[in-house]
Amino acid sequence: MIIESLMLQMKLFLQDDMNIVIEHTEILDKDNDKVILKDYTSMIGVGGKLNLMVVISYQNSLLNELVSLFMDGEEVDPQEEEEIKESVAGEVVNTIMGLALPTFPNRGKGVTITPPITINDASNIAKHKNSKIITAIITTQFGELSVSAIGPDDIIK
Repeated sequence: MIIESLMLQMKLFLQDDMNIVIEHTEILDKDNDKVILKDYTSMIGVGGKLNLMVVISYQNSLLNELVSLFMDGEEVDPQEEEEIKESVAGEVVNTIMGLALPTFPNRGKGVTITPPITINDASNIAKHKNSKIITAIITTQFGELSVSAIGPDDIIK
């Protein structure tokens, strides 16, 4: 349920707002022990009535295209490039969560959201013993991203 909502919002964001062509989508419906991260990763914690983590991980080529679109084609100073990429990655995960929240159980009421954090120096994120990881893969003309939900089985599916 959560992963489907997150994937739908990500697809709509990429297609409708960013005009990025989606070539393929897939939900990996098996329980993974960890999320394999791509070049750039942002995540948000969801608390309150829900307890889960949402992770969006981008191939560098796709994030570069998103940065270009966010910057409206303006040149990015090489000294600011990393900071801008992190900012865009965080803004995207914030946007997707904001759009998906009304589709969460109880329409998202009683849910808290942490500010997004970006991690670039990890290769994976492992789950806790009682949690489940479900990942959706979205392939675009500019590269791939993954959207993962980590939390209780009855909530994320």
